[in-house]
Amino acid sequence: MAYELDCVSIRGFRRAHLSQLAQYIHDRDIDGHYNGNRKQFEARHKDLLVFAARLMNMYHDKSLRISK
Repeated sequence: MAYELDCVSIRGFRRAHLSQLAQYIHDRDIDGHYNGNRKQFEARHKDLLVFAARLMNMYHDKSLRISK
């Protein structure tokens, strides 16, 4: 069954979770590993780097409040 995903809850996450996830994404650039088709992997990774930057902007926003 297919479904459309337009948002993902981060309820329960804390600033440390956001920071750690962003670091995982950036660490991949250091070791250079990939799975499957390299061209497709790199395209997805580029999207994830943009996402990581958004996470870090949220992490540094002192007004951020995440519901439990």
